[in-house]
Amino acid sequence: MLHILVVCTGNTCRSPMAEALLTAKVKKAGKSDQIKILSAGLAGDGAFPASYGAMMAMSTRNIDISAHSSRQLLPDYIEMADLVLTMTGSHKRAILKLVPASAGRVYTLAEFAGYAGDVDDPFGGDTEVYRQCAEQLEKLIDTAWEKILLLAGDS
Repeated sequence: MLHILVVCTGNTCRSPMAEALLTAKVKKAGKSDQIKILSAGLAGDGAFPASYGAMMAMSTRNIDISAHSSRQLLPDYIEMADLVLTMTGSHKRAILKLVPASAGRVYTLAEFAGYAGDVDDPFGGDTEVYRQCAEQLEKLIDTAWEKILLLAGDS
């Protein structure tokens, strides 16, 4: 079983969207018994729903994240993950500082997909900003998909 952890700041925008997009892709590929996705936030103190913008961006893809509840990133989540995908380089550095033994399993999503840069936080933006963020996440996930399948044991 491949365990993927997706991390952002508050676990209400980017990482829930990435978790939902990855989960939908896993389900569509019939890999739910091989790949599990979890998301968390470095500053995700308390259980908050996904932001309205994130819910709207996902609803246009027929994905419902209304049941999402944010979770605080715990060292246990990092230790259990085979792959940790962060939204920014600063998230990656924070995780490596928190659990140094995770080096080699932690990447920014863009880095894992073969690109440079971060996925900017849409928090506080209008629905168009969230739509653009979801589009960026979807493209990066699509690009990284073959690598994820390889890690899950598919060749």
